[in-house]
Parts: sequence; structure tokens; C-alpha cells
Amino acid sequence: MTTNEKIAALRAAAQAAGADGVILMTSDPHSGEYLPAHYCSLTHFSGFTGENSTLVVTGTGSALWVDGRFYVQADKQLAGTEIQSMHAGAAGVPTVEEYLKANVQAGQTFVTDGSCMPTKVFEQYRNTLASCGAALKSQDVVSPLWADVRPALPDTPCFLLSREQTGATASEKLTAVRAELKKAGATALAVTQLDCVGWLLNLRAHDLPCTPLAIAYAFVTMDSCTLFLAPGRLCDDDADVLTAQGVEIRPYNSLLDFVRGLTGKETVLIAPEATNYDLYAALEANPALTVLPGTDPITALKGVKNEVELANLRECHIRDGVAMVRFEMDLEQALAEGKPLRECDIDTMLHRRRAEQPGFDEESFGTIAAYGPNAAMMHYQARPGADSPIEPHGFLLVDCGGQYDCGTTDITRTYPVGPLTDNERRYYTWTLQSHIGIAQAVWLDYCTGFALDSFARGPLWKHRINYRCGTGHSVGFMSSVHEGPQSLRPNNPVIFRPGMTITDEPGVYETDEVGIRIENELVCVDKGENQYGHWLGFEPMTFVPIDLSPVLVDELTRSEIDWINAYHKNVYEVLSPRLTDAERSWLAAKTAPIAR
Repeated sequence: MTTNEKIAALRAAAQAAGADGVILMTSDPHSGEYLPAHYCSLTHFSGFTGENSTLVVTGTGSALWVDGRFYVQADKQLAGTEIQSMHAGAAGVPTVEEYLKANVQAGQTFVTDGSCMPTKVFEQYRNTLASCGAALKSQDVVSPLWADVRPALPDTPCFLLSREQTGATASEKLTAVRAELKKAGATALAVTQLDCVGWLLNLRAHDLPCTPLAIAYAFVTMDSCTLFLAPGRLCDDDADVLTAQGVEIRPYNSLLDFVRGLTGKETVLIAPEATNYDLYAALEANPALTVLPGTDPITALKGVKNEVELANLRECHIRDGVAMVRFEMDLEQALAEGKPLRECDIDTMLHRRRAEQPGFDEESFGTIAAYGPNAAMMHYQARPGADSPIEPHGFLLVDCGGQYDCGTTDITRTYPVGPLTDNERRYYTWTLQSHIGIAQAVWLDYCTGFALDSFARGPLWKHRINYRCGTGHSVGFMSSVHEGPQSLRPNNPVIFRPGMTITDEPGVYETDEVGIRIENELVCVDKGENQYGHWLGFEPMTFVPIDLSPVLVDELTRSEIDWINAYHKNVYEVLSPRLTDAERSWLAAKTAPIAR
């Protein structure tokens, strides 16, 4: 079926259910960023493969909203279909709510699968429709339409991380969570997000691409913890470990019946932005339960890495740094020999070098190898047969990462593959200055990600350039490469604390011209106190040289040059003991001090 035929089928299914339209999101029952294929219905019906999107189908039209990372991608993937590509946040583009108000009539009803829509979003859309005299109800009309081709729910073997890896047992983490529940005035917690379940119980699997988590829920009270996981997924030894730590295991699909059957009075804390509407409705319908909207305390607890996790992460980044050095040497040799390379070849080259490292499991996300104009699409994905050749000029952007038995990495480097234009050199230099801006930042301990984001944007704003995304995100520990609660973005209210990790990845994205990004992972550290207060700063955890050949050194300040030289000195000292003589010689040249 074509995309238009699939949209027509959605429209017909809504009408058969007595409704006038359908709302579909890139989401699952756990409000995940990375979805198992079983829940990728929006991709199936629209053809759009990016994240964070919403599709609205009315009786006469359809539209799909994407954020700034995916403007170009959406325009290309939706071209030739009836679906309007909506650039969320761009001037003159209506929001989903504004579009609904303009396209619904009193008495109409829209349907959505409430098990795959966060409560907060469901209520926003329901209130918008109610203001027009229309209604929103939870009804899944989508699943039957692709039942014949829909992938099954993942069912990979689960395993537990050790205390030596995580620094805390499940019982110790449960104690910390219960203390936070008491502070919040709650007695129970519905744990819905997979990374939160994984952190709480040290539970891992391979249910998601590049993200070692299990499809599961947990329900915590002051004296019990129930894990909802498909039967047979844990070996007997691991199941016994959890049982000994106070965790009962029930079937994954029994959560709603469990909630409906609770008879003891509980005040259940839920995160409306992460709890699917069907679960929320079941909690609300039980008269023994009081629902308390708030923030899942696990999000904040896992956002601050403990000393064991930090030590493991540093080891993880050293291994990854060795792999990246060897990859770049391979790339330079292939280019020098004139070997034909395509974007997908880069993924293969990177995987080979990471796979050589001890404890490597898989990539932490699909490698983004984007040559030239393709890199202007922030989350561009090359695909075999539809990738571009790497020509002997311009830039190759490589955004990649690994999952190891001691942590998760995320790094971007932009490599010159031949002569550069003056514009490309300027953009690269300004991007590096922006990267250094946040890496050098020192601030008082009340600053949020909102406040710190501007440290990075300043050098680009000076040239009237901006990037339509945050400057950085936290990275999970053997978990999702994108983690909260902290981030560097204009709307993040989380105050930074020592032990928080964050990526530093400003960039320049000029459509049909070039994309440049330089990314390290940083850790927040204590910088001491004085009469003005408690100071914090960042230290790099990524140990990979930054290519300086494109840099206009005369545009750098003395402070920026000092930072580059200190960073490269550290990279060499950390990596050189694990390299061969030839590799050390190469790295010494790459990390040599620069001066004006």
C-alpha cells in the first residue's frame, strides 16, 4: 500500500468506530524515545522514520509535526503524499492544538490509542477538542490495520548488572526511592519508563535497538516492589536475586489488572508526561487509590552517577577513545589510497574497531555518517543503496557511540576529507568555539540547563547562527544514550549537581550546504567555594582528538587555545598507554599544541 492508501485506511477505520479522526504519536506504553518495531505505527502509516512526531488524520486532511532536527528529513520522506509536513516551532506553523481547533467541528470525536499516549499529552488534546465541542477517547483503531505485518513484542533474555558495575543493589535503590516518595507525600510509585525500571532493578536486556533495556514496568510501595515482565525472560538465578531483594515478578501484561485489584489505600505518584493514559485511567478508577501527579524520583536519582558508575564510565570512554583513534587512522589511510567510500562503509569501519575492545556489546545508537549536505539533517541515517559517496572535498560528520559492560558513549567528530571552502572553515571554527564555551563554563550551583545552554550558543549567535536543538543531553549508564532529567537546552529547569553527565554538542546546519558538530561527554564537578557561593564546572570524559586542520586559529582567543592544548594533552596521556608505537606517533601529531 502507498502512504496515501494507508492514511485512507486510518480514516476509514476511525469512521467505522464512529469517530471523525485519529491522532497518532511516535510513542509506546513507556513513553520511550527509541521504540521497538512493534510500536512504530506512525512510521508504518506515514513513512516518516524520525522521532518525536505527531500525526493527525481528519476526514479531509492529514498533517505530521516534527521538531527542528527532522525538518529536512520529513519534507523528503513525506513528499508526494497527502500528509503536510509541519515544522514544529517554526514561524507561522500552527501547533497540533491550533490545527485541531481549525479543523474540527462541534460534536466530532477523535480517537487515539491511550496505551501509547502520555497522560499529559492526552489531556492537552482532550482539552483542546473540548474547547471546540469535540471529544477525544482512547480506542485503538490502528493495530488491526497492520496486524499482518506488525513485528512481535521483543522477548530477549534479561540479565542483572552487578554491584561492581552499578555501585548499588536493587534493595539499596528501593530504599532511596522510598525516601523520596515519603518526601513527596506518596506511598507508591508507578514506574513506567524503561530506563527507570532498568536503573531501579539493575535489569537489562536487548529489547530495543542499541539500548540494552527490557520491556517492563514496576510498581513500588513502601513495603513491596512488583516487576511486570514476560514470563521466562529471567534465568532462575537472577529471579532469585530479585526475590531476595524484595521484588515480586508478575507477567508483563497483568499491570492493569493488578492496579484494578489493589485494595489497600495508596497515594500513587505518577509522572503525567511518562505514564500512558490507559494506566492513569485504571489508577483513577480504583477508589482505594489517590493519584498524585509529579515527577518520578528515579529520574533524578539516576541522573547523578555514583563513584562506581563514574569510574566505570571513565574506563568505558578510554576503550571508546582507542577505537575512535584506530577508526580515524583507517579513514585517513583509505582516503590517502583513494579507496571509494560511501557513508555506510563508515558504520562498518567503526563497528570493527569498537568490536575489538573488551566488553563491547553494540552501538549505543545507529551511527550517523553524513557526508556534505546530508549532515545538515541532524539525525540523518544513511541506508545501504541510498547512501552518498564520500567525495574528496568538504566534511564527513560522524556521530556514534558504544554500549560496553562498563558504560555508554556518545561522540561526534567532523572530519575534513579534502579541500574546504572558506565558509566551511568559518563554521567549523565557530562550532569549536561554541563547544569550548560550555566545556570551560564555571557557574554557581543554582544554575539550570536553561542558564548553561547560552554558554555554548554565544559564539554562534554572534554570527547570527543557531541550531534547532539542545546543546546537550545526559547519557545513561548501560542504558539509553539520551537520558534525563538534566540537559542543556532553553527550557530545561534542572539544576546541575556534581556527578551529572552531559554531552556538549553545538553545531552548524546549513540546508543543502553543510553540517558540522563536535561532541564530547562531560561530567559536572565541584570547583570549590568562596564568599560568592559554591562553584561547579565540567571535565571531559571523552578522550578523542579534535581535528584542528580546518580551524582558523587567528580567530581563537588565548583561553580557547589553552583549552584545546590542555584537552589534547590529556587525551594523549590517557590513551597512549593502550596504543601501539605507530598509533602513539599518530596521536602525538594530532594532539600537538597549537599557537597563533
